Amino acid sequence: MLDWIETRPIVKALLENERNSNSGKYNGERCFLTAYQIAILVDKENPEVRGKLPIGGKGVGPDSFSRQIAWHLSQEIDGEYFEGKLEIGFFSQSGLEDFTFDGGHQPSLNEFSMFRLREI
Repeated sequence: MLDWIETRPIVKALLENERNSNSGKYNGERCFLTAYQIAILVDKENPEVRGKLPIGGKGVGPDSFSRQIAWHLSQEIDGEYFEGKLEIGFFSQSGLEDFTFDGGHQPSLNEFSMFRLREI
């Protein structure tokens, strides 16, 4: 089981620091990150946080690090911790073949959630 109180500040820092570059007028705007990306990035820097949970993806099932992160973040959309700046979006794999994340992780769904912190 994910310790969200320990994981939440790490996720918030990732969302605050992931910025768009080389995109003209959108340069410096915060990017969306999928729950898979967040799980992979948290695990790279803080592997102890994931514990024994698998990262997620095809064949893993519902009890994964990425799905727990997605669930917790979706519960925080209007919460105080993210100061009302947390945004959710959904990414479709339609038209993409062999979509994989770092480490060869393949999504288990055709659409998945992504999050960002918007500037206020």
